[in-house]
Amino acid sequence: TQLARLMKQAGQSLPDAKPVLEVNPEHALVKKLGGSVHFHDLAHILFDQALLAEGGLPEDPAAYVKRVNALLV
Repeated sequence: TQLARLMKQAGQSLPDAKPVLEVNPEHALVKKLGGSVHFHDLAHILFDQALLAEGGLPEDPAAYVKRVNALLV
């Protein structure tokens, strides 16, 4: 996260924390994804996009690209 990067730049550290993704189950996108055969991959993509939006990186960038590319074709 941004806070962790700022603390690291300042020479301080934070305890490791797992990111949490809050999902609105009533959102149209979530409702549409729920019935998809690709739900697992789509959920990973959403999580990785949230990480990117926060200035982070996906745990496995190559897998992220592979999932996105699979959706495009």
